[in-house]
Amino acid sequence: MQSLDAHRAAALSSLLAIGCRSGDTVVGLSKLRRCERLAYVFVDSSLAERTLREMAAWEERGARVFLVDEYVRLTEAFGRQDARVVGVHAGSLADGIAGRLA
Repeated sequence: MQSLDAHRAAALSSLLAIGCRSGDTVVGLSKLRRCERLAYVFVDSSLAERTLREMAAWEERGARVFLVDEYVRLTEAFGRQDARVVGVHAGSLADGIAGRLA
């Protein structure tokens, strides 16, 4: 897992909000567990160790996994401060995220 600082998390927030409307953003642990493939997974660093290991396993499926310290910065644009895990399907949204992470 890679770390994602608050500044970069805030820069992704608006893109993730767009993905919530289009269906490209997966919000919540139970929804993410039902996915087969994701391009990105963003994880709150305060989650339990077992859940963190489960999320790190997404890297084996080809996803880039990021550990986010100030998670609220990531979810603030789409009003889901309760969410601790967010995933992104491959496609144009994932391409936009790649551009902001570069």
